Amino acid sequence: MKRLLSTLLLTGIAPVAGAHTLDVSGGLLMALGHELLGAHHLPLTILLIVIGVVLSRSWKKKTG
Repeated sequence: MKRLLSTLLLTGIAPVAGAHTLDVSGGLLMALGHELLGAHHLPLTILLIVIGVVLSRSWKKKTG
């Protein structure tokens, strides 16, 4: 099962990632908006913000 999963991950994910490119004519602002607020990127953006807030509060408690 591990070999099958490894093979599927190696062969299945790369084409999907390669197909996810934005149109060059859209501009930088459009690309940034997509990366931060796109429906499939939004959960990761929120997770990164939460991690940043938690680490910031933890750091302030240690130094303050």
